[in-house]
Amino acid sequence: MQIKQLYAAAVATVHAMVATMEIGIKDAKNSLSSLVVQARAGKRIFLTNRGERMVELVPVEQQKEAVPDYGLGWLKGKAELPKGFGTARWKKAGTRAVLKDMGLL
Repeated sequence: MQIKQLYAAAVATVHAMVATMEIGIKDAKNSLSSLVVQARAGKRIFLTNRGERMVELVPVEQQKEAVPDYGLGWLKGKAELPKGFGTARWKKAGTRAVLKDMGLL
């Protein structure tokens, strides 16, 4: 039973070594396209500076969950533009004048 556990641990270690790569930033510049292909294939690639990990090269599909959306879609249904916003009158008179006419200033 103990041999199976040792074997499993050894396989996991080798898999982690194969699935992980560290490369210096200067070396990465020369082989960036190859690194991108490997990262998209699932390999974990860390860019290092003098042996210290600085960043991990991660495919976009995996980042979408972690990166918040800073678009204006969250305002939908929460904010309303004044009537006539963007019309010629609005552009000619200026925002302040139109808002004053509407009683909003």
